[in-house]
Amino acid sequence: MLQLYFKLIQLAAARTTVWTRHRWRRYVRAMRRSTFDPLDIGDAPTWLVVRNLHRAVLEVRSLPAGADLKRVFIMAILEWMDAGWHLAEFSSRTGAFFCTKGVERRMIEITPTNPGGRFGASTSK
Repeated sequence: MLQLYFKLIQLAAARTTVWTRHRWRRYVRAMRRSTFDPLDIGDAPTWLVVRNLHRAVLEVRSLPAGADLKRVFIMAILEWMDAGWHLAEFSSRTGAFFCTKGVERRMIEITPTNPGGRFGASTSK
């Protein structure tokens, strides 16, 4: 559609203007998707972090280096659903999901940074 638009402008422009063929291509950027996958198996240790609505850390689980993070992510979703929480939304592109129980809301994420060291949260399991 954009190519047709520029072609029409070129045809409608007076011949005395400085239009050149295919000059518009350098102004059009190609959209690229990010190749980062937060659930990719890596060599670095990662953490499963549970936060409340105000992003305060409630629970931190250390995951060993080389853990299958996609499996951990799915198991965490199932664990929270089995505990009576309702899955609100999730995204494997960010490595996080939200769940609610009554008026309580939690965000569970897999992160490569240690939130326990910064916020002083206790670790479990």
